[in-house]
Amino acid sequence: MDNEKENTNNLFAHLNGQWDTEEPSKGHHDRFLDRLEGSKKKKKKGLLLRLAMPTAAAILILFGIWTMYKPGTDENAGIAKVSPKVQETQMYFAGIIQKELAKVEKEDSPETKMLVKDALLRMDALEKDYDKITKEMLAKGENKQLIHAMITNLQTRISFLEDVLVKIENIKKLKQNYNENNQT
Repeated sequence: MDNEKENTNNLFAHLNGQWDTEEPSKGHHDRFLDRLEGSKKKKKKGLLLRLAMPTAAAILILFGIWTMYKPGTDENAGIAKVSPKVQETQMYFAGIIQKELAKVEKEDSPETKMLVKDALLRMDALEKDYDKITKEMLAKGENKQLIHAMITNLQTRISFLEDVLVKIENIKKLKQNYNENNQT
């Protein structure tokens, strides 16, 4: 304890005469307080912006999702009027397709980028074909050929996505084997 006190005294003795003892210029205190108040206002504005921007973004995203996927869109409502069973089947397959598509998109990596991109393009083409079949069903009414075409399209999409996932797994295994062989 005495040693610490002695070190502190030595430090102050060594700095003797080097202290700034000048008085600040006139109005220094007022300018300092003005600057301090200004920075508090900026902090408040910054805090509001930091809270408002993510909230606004989240609201916009939720609104976008709601408008895109809101139940009872015109086409789905039309299909439900034509055939409730077709709509039920469509909703079932759509859920499976969304899950498989999410798996494919999750596997997007530099090694699988081209495969995933191609899969998404092909899925888009199948979706457009499905939309044409749906419009035809709405125009002509329910018939076995159109229902069969719709179900075939949905099954094709699921099978295609499963094949893409198998190919992605094969690419991952090849990469893992390559890395293991290069390490030894």
